[in-house]
Amino acid sequence: MSALLSANSLTLRTPDHHVLLEDFTLSFGCEVTGVVGPNGAGKSTLLKALAGALTPVGGQVVRHGRIGWMEQSGPDATGDVASGLGVSEALARLSRILAGEGGEADFDHADWTLEARVEASLEQMGLSGLALTAPLSSLSGGQRARLALARAMLDAPDILMMDEPTNNLDAEGRDAVHQMMADWPGGLVIVSHDRALLERVDRIIALEGPGWSVFGGGWTEYVTQRDAARARAEAEHDRLEADARQIKRAAKEAQARLERRAQSGKRQRADGSNAKVLLDAMKARSESTAARLAGVRDKRVSDAEAKLEAASDQRHRGPRLNIRAQGADSPSGRTVLAFDAVSFSYGETALIDRLSFAITGGMRLALSGPNGAGKTTVLKLAQGLLTPRSGEIRRTTGRIARLDQTVSDLDPDLTVVEALRVRDPNLTINAAYAALAQFDLRNAQAEKRVGVLSGGERLRAGLAGVLGGEPPELILLDEPTNHLDIEAVEALEEALVAFDGALLAVSHDQAFLDAISLDQTLSLDRARF
Repeated sequence: MSALLSANSLTLRTPDHHVLLEDFTLSFGCEVTGVVGPNGAGKSTLLKALAGALTPVGGQVVRHGRIGWMEQSGPDATGDVASGLGVSEALARLSRILAGEGGEADFDHADWTLEARVEASLEQMGLSGLALTAPLSSLSGGQRARLALARAMLDAPDILMMDEPTNNLDAEGRDAVHQMMADWPGGLVIVSHDRALLERVDRIIALEGPGWSVFGGGWTEYVTQRDAARARAEAEHDRLEADARQIKRAAKEAQARLERRAQSGKRQRADGSNAKVLLDAMKARSESTAARLAGVRDKRVSDAEAKLEAASDQRHRGPRLNIRAQGADSPSGRTVLAFDAVSFSYGETALIDRLSFAITGGMRLALSGPNGAGKTTVLKLAQGLLTPRSGEIRRTTGRIARLDQTVSDLDPDLTVVEALRVRDPNLTINAAYAALAQFDLRNAQAEKRVGVLSGGERLRAGLAGVLGGEPPELILLDEPTNHLDIEAVEALEEALVAFDGALLAVSHDQAFLDAISLDQTLSLDRARF
């Protein structure tokens, strides 16, 4: 397979000169490559360097084909759908020709297949019937993400860079991305934490800055190889650590023996039992031997420490998450949330119509449905942030904690510790620090302002607020995995499996929903586009 793109000894750094990636060398052809790694490891930076959007500190990228780029958020919400697809000028050219106003340049550059291809790409992305004159500001985030996919299909680059393409998509949108991956004739390089998507790639690049590794196969194969490699690295580290302790202990014992001999020589010199010439010769020989042996010991200790340090560099250095999730005491038959024929409207638009369900202690319920079906609205109604038009909502008197994907209830002007304590006044400062530490937000990170946190850090802070302090009786989860890296998601899943309270979850991440052992899924099948 000929390479469409080659990276040769790339070095990438942040603006403050932190090294993200060193000596990255790899070729890309017509295969699907997934890129994974913790937040801040440089995944998006690598994509931009490969696409030519930024210049690496060292090394070079050689491109043999056209490179495309797709942002995870889709086009900016300015202009109309045609501009979002990048076809405004080409469509205007066709319009001039059909109106009898086209010039020679219009005929030379006319693309008579464009309208049919636009229609087909919109249909494939689930946007059939979307008017090309519709303003982008009228589209949901999921629709704009689908529009970005449709544009990529129209542009048809030889190799396409995709940054979290499924982040804002519902199940149908994700299926469309999966089908696009299967049908794509060129190469794809995809940054993603969507495990269902990663199952469909041909290989995975794992970034653990500044190092990197390549694993063949999809997500399941990667996890098997990753865990085996980590186990080997951990075992080698433990072996070398034991060797280093033994070598240091032996060196210390040898030094003690030499010191005892030196003390014996001093005593012989003091009592005059041997001639001074003999004692001087013995002292010189002893000191020479001691110096030689000390040099050998020091080298052995130094070599052992160097090997141990190298082995430490090979160990996993991901987020140190230690999540504990305790629920409030709630009997399994006790109702913690109930909707009785609840209806809700935004203005004249009816969104929720006579919805009824009940959640009892320890129950796990997920809401499913396409974007715009009202899932987030149900969560806001459950928390009391919205008032129903009709019907009744009954809630537990215990704590209900909610986490949305943007963590909107953390004040961006406060430090993380302060924001958590404002959110939960009963949380002591020590408890706030302890809760943040469970999510690898320690010391200086806990003192950062919320407004400067990355998306992943912000969500981890929100999770600390939900799972720290007074145990909740019910947790409302609104796309909690959207900005977490995969290992943080896995740690969250483990915590929620151990959580003995009730859950009401909204998520398009099916792997996440499968992992938290749902009791029931409630479908809201209203689609609003």
